Amino acid sequence: MTQIIRKSEQSRQNNYCPISACAEVLSDHWSVIILRDIALCDQRTFRSIKANNNENISSSTLAGRLKRLCDVELLCFKDDPAHSQRKIYCLTSKSLDLLPILIDMAAWGLKHASPTNEPSPIPLNMLRPQSPYVTELIPRLQSSHIGKDC
Repeated sequence: MTQIIRKSEQSRQNNYCPISACAEVLSDHWSVIILRDIALCDQRTFRSIKANNNENISSSTLAGRLKRLCDVELLCFKDDPAHSQRKIYCLTSKSLDLLPILIDMAAWGLKHASPTNEPSPIPLNMLRPQSPYVTELIPRLQSSHIGKDC
């Protein structure tokens, strides 16, 4: 794993793209789900994540992803004083910076990937203002992409 991370770091230095760098961390479905479960559902031990995960993650997948998330410093852990073999997983400043993206993913999912094929209302407390860059970019992309021969 360390070699993969080092190789990835070298590649990033040569051809750096911030979107690619973030996608490398978030593109794994299970990593996003684990971060969701820890941040939004307060499931902080292996057992609680496993027991309360709606997507039925396997034990081996969960163990591997928790290790990876610790390796890339999105999570850290401390020993549980009440149980000598239990770890309590904690978010790091890096993972806290990803929370707005996770909330935006939830809002997108409610709007575009509802199980009923009808958009679900997005709770007002999930909405956030768009940056000036996005405010300018979206209309420009709409005029050049939407309704064209695609």
